[in-house]
Amino acid sequence: MLAVEGVSAAYGRLEILHKVSLDVGPGEIVGIIGPNGAGKSTLLKTIFGYLPPFEGSVRFAGDTLAGLSPDRVMRQGIGYVAQAGGVFADMSVHENLVLGGYSLGSRRAATAAIERVYAQFPLFRARAHQRAGSLSGGEQRALAVARTLVVKPRLIILDEPSAALAPRFIDEIYATLAALNRSGIALLIVEQNVRRILDAAHRIVVLDMGRNAFAGASAELRQSDRIRRLYLGEDAG
Repeated sequence: MLAVEGVSAAYGRLEILHKVSLDVGPGEIVGIIGPNGAGKSTLLKTIFGYLPPFEGSVRFAGDTLAGLSPDRVMRQGIGYVAQAGGVFADMSVHENLVLGGYSLGSRRAATAAIERVYAQFPLFRARAHQRAGSLSGGEQRALAVARTLVVKPRLIILDEPSAALAPRFIDEIYATLAALNRSGIALLIVEQNVRRILDAAHRIVVLDMGRNAFAGASAELRQSDRIRRLYLGEDAG
């Protein structure tokens, strides 16, 4: 469904990504891990149109994404949840969802879409008029995910969904993501919590210094002495 092939991208003269490739199939969860500065977030921004690649291709369902603005990428069926939530803290829960439906171009369509999201997230219906910034960290992260659902994405890209969350909130957000995946939505997740993403993802891509370092099934990576040593802090012996 998503095919990233040989993508290179830079901030000015500083090249961050060097011929990176990955793919996400329908209904898959693919995780991206790697050390700080490996280019993980930059890769997500390149896919979603915030940063144009100067080499390689990004395609979704056969259509070229490279060169499209983020709002046009979203209209292709891709949602994006930025690092640390990305909700509008001073707006209500409902106002955040209304912003998610802005690109639908019709108040009737947006209202119907928001009702569908409320059916999936009854908590937010009950707190529709509550200020988003007063929600817990986990609830804010879930609201950011819910806002992407207003436009019925086939793929959601998430940048470190567990960042700065307490363990119980990490459990909640990953339960939410698992439920979305069971409904047929594919997920591409950058995650620093390696144990959690190994449990959740079907496949893992490892980036190191802006390059592909490893790719394979989660179970395969669990068996890699190098991955265990570098990312899980386990002695290979």
